[in-house]
Amino acid sequence: MRPVKAIQFRYRASSELDSLFEDFRLMCNDAIRIALEEKPKSRFKLIESAYFRLKEYGLHSHYILSACEIAYSVYKNKNRKKSNPYVKQAFLNLDNQSYTLNHLLLRIPIRPREFIYLTLQGSDYHLRFIDDPTLKIGSITLGRNNLSIAFSKAIAEIKPLGNVGIDMNERNATTSDTLGTTNIFDTSGVVEVKERYKAIRAKIGRQTRQDNRVNQKLYAKYGRREKNRTVQRLHTVSKKIVQQAKEKKLLIVMENLKGIKKLYRKGNGQGASYRGRMNSWTFHEVQRQIEYKARWEGIPVTYVNPRGTSRNCPECGSRVVTLAERKLYCPKCDKTWDRDVLASLNIMMMACVVPQAQPSTDEAVKGNGKNNNNYPNPPSRRMKVVIGREPTT
Repeated sequence: MRPVKAIQFRYRASSELDSLFEDFRLMCNDAIRIALEEKPKSRFKLIESAYFRLKEYGLHSHYILSACEIAYSVYKNKNRKKSNPYVKQAFLNLDNQSYTLNHLLLRIPIRPREFIYLTLQGSDYHLRFIDDPTLKIGSITLGRNNLSIAFSKAIAEIKPLGNVGIDMNERNATTSDTLGTTNIFDTSGVVEVKERYKAIRAKIGRQTRQDNRVNQKLYAKYGRREKNRTVQRLHTVSKKIVQQAKEKKLLIVMENLKGIKKLYRKGNGQGASYRGRMNSWTFHEVQRQIEYKARWEGIPVTYVNPRGTSRNCPECGSRVVTLAERKLYCPKCDKTWDRDVLASLNIMMMACVVPQAQPSTDEAVKGNGKNNNNYPNPPSRRMKVVIGREPTT
């Protein structure tokens, strides 16, 4: 496998980039218009149709290929119910054959035999990627103040010795593995950040309702702050989860929560405050971070159906009864469970079930004084998922 990681750098902006940003934006929009008219079957057909039109801008030919690739992606993802798409933000996208990176000095082309040199600002973390000869440098995406460089490496996927199930909740992420370890990672700080900035946005709306220009500027400013502080907290949690899975060589199992926010639409009988809180839930960002960090370390990741993960007892499989304070009770086992711990155990067990041992043909023929045709189930369903070691009672 060859995982990819994008590393962001800051750089000292050059005035020469302003015209290049604008020309590339116009090239992308021209290519989108051509795609909407010609309806190409592939990006190569779009390049054939748009090449001579985009050549009139006088930029390096790599920008033509990049603009057509972006335009075709926008064209394929166009929503038919909306107006024609267009590129608004200023950016550049270049493949690894069109630029040169020498330590922290980046050279990008403008026109044939005409280049711009940019000095990147990097810490020890950034230098660790640039100076690593085992990493392959891919495409770059250049913005007004920063750029992202894609790094990839060849790594063998580890052979997991067990599973770790992750239950995503609004205020925590709970993990349980086949080695019997359960951890609860607190994410309530993310909820507090979102509540704080929700109040700030309401205050901005009240005080700047007469000036839309100032209104949008403040929304963008505090929106960036909210995103940065949220993502930073989630990075701390996802890093710890992946590190534990790496040390124990565990397969990461998560719920496929795609479409879950449809449960919190207007008209479902829920309050506006509750729906707003649920629709701002950052479960996808946590899963995205865990997945790309795990892939980078060679750790396999799989997703399971979330249906019924908090319904059955992980020990005996019987239906549990809901109690107060997020507690569940199993009448058959006479055991009380924490709701999140129970869900993480069920998620862990849904990924891979090891079949029960069956008697060999020789033993069945010889006989050993026991009924070899009837092997009862083990007392705990958790034994079925133990990988790499024998079940224990």
